[in-house]
Amino acid sequence: MAGSTAPDMASRARGLPGWQLGVLLALVLSAPLAAALDTTGVQAASVQATERVQPQAAAAQAQPVGAAAGDVQAEAAPQQAARASAAAEQQPVPARGAAATTTAAGLGTVDDLYRCADKLGNATIVEQLPQLKIEQELSTNKARSPQDVTLVTQLSFERLYMLEGQCDVWNGVISAAVYIALLNGKVVTVELNSNQDPRLTDISEVEAKFKQFHQLAEAKGLCKLDLQLVSQTVESIWLSALYPVNAMRNRALANARTDAVLLLDVDFWPSAELSELMQKPAKYESLMKTLQGGAAIVLPAYETGDAGDIGVEVAREAVLEGKDAAVKMFWDGRIKAFHTDRYEAGHRATDYKKWLKAVRPYNIEYEEGFEPYVIISRKHVPWYDERFVGYRKNKVVHLLYLSTSGIQFMVHPRAFTVHSPHPRARTWKVTHKTGLWDQLAEIYDQARVGMFEGTYIPVAMFSCGEHTAGPQLARRLTFTPSPQA
Repeated sequence: MAGSTAPDMASRARGLPGWQLGVLLALVLSAPLAAALDTTGVQAASVQATERVQPQAAAAQAQPVGAAAGDVQAEAAPQQAARASAAAEQQPVPARGAAATTTAAGLGTVDDLYRCADKLGNATIVEQLPQLKIEQELSTNKARSPQDVTLVTQLSFERLYMLEGQCDVWNGVISAAVYIALLNGKVVTVELNSNQDPRLTDISEVEAKFKQFHQLAEAKGLCKLDLQLVSQTVESIWLSALYPVNAMRNRALANARTDAVLLLDVDFWPSAELSELMQKPAKYESLMKTLQGGAAIVLPAYETGDAGDIGVEVAREAVLEGKDAAVKMFWDGRIKAFHTDRYEAGHRATDYKKWLKAVRPYNIEYEEGFEPYVIISRKHVPWYDERFVGYRKNKVVHLLYLSTSGIQFMVHPRAFTVHSPHPRARTWKVTHKTGLWDQLAEIYDQARVGMFEGTYIPVAMFSCGEHTAGPQLARRLTFTPSPQA
């Protein structure tokens, strides 16, 4: 690729493991896969444990959340009635995570069709996705609450300190998948804030530190921590930086056990009062009615004015002190809307100006590129598309899919999240230099077309391995999108 200082594409391809080469080939293979998935007669399959979720219930059942829960009605979205009408004409879709059954053709449920593509004669699709293995799994020793909301996140091993920060402020469950890359059986480790090259470490040493971290975080922090240490074998230290972000998100999501989940990256801290509110039965019940009606609750995202250690302390102060303090910090310039000066579409739809004065939830209209952090019913979360590795479009494509599936976005009037400053990850640089930056944009464009044609299914293989059943992650809401939606 012109301008690249990395090795040429041919030699690079020869060194790529299957899934990494597959990202480069996905543009060629994704169209046949979508066509195959669209002609398998999934709707004729016998499916156990299905349920129908109707978006029209969102307008009737949506309840305010947060501090004003149960007291006022949320504003109705202009397009919600039209969406409900379109949804009513659609047929139910088998639930993701339902017990697998087979048709006369020997095919499984919709789960198996897209997670285990080899059943369609496309085994290469599975090989091209990240091949992850659980090395260690640790669960919380604390009592779980019926009102728990699980914070779902993922990270590389060297960023455990960020997870510690989340655990300090989140008084609920955290399901975190922690990634390590293996080269010749050794773990590729990186020292942050260092110019030193990555080094190789015995996996036993990493596992010991992982276990120690879990013990300390459980003892020191507020959270109930469920951890998975997940590995992948790579061909070189260079390629170890191609972080399989969406496959890792799927790991963490599948390990969540609560009805509601907060989808959040590890470098963001949620405001502490949110988890405290959810421990109140009335607030939790109101939240669940809203989520079950087809809503996703947006947490406005902020970042600090300072990008160093001072910024970390500012972020901590904001989330611990709550909205009133955060509003003052916004006007003082200590925090600002996240990345509005770099990627305005990412959070513009949140309507920060309205949130600063909001006392009740408000509905917002999705715009393409919107990538908020949301609380959502676990049953309404599709798998993430695992073709997205490295840095680009990985979250945008998931949020677009939620929107075209009929999810309505509603902003919480008090809860928010703040980005904790940190050094830039290696994955950004490697994504550019390997040529994946442009490839991921093309995969996104194809996925987008599939969504509006009604043929898109996230390419994921999580359940093809150790976990053949998975949780009750629901299928798409029955809504036929239009390009104007």
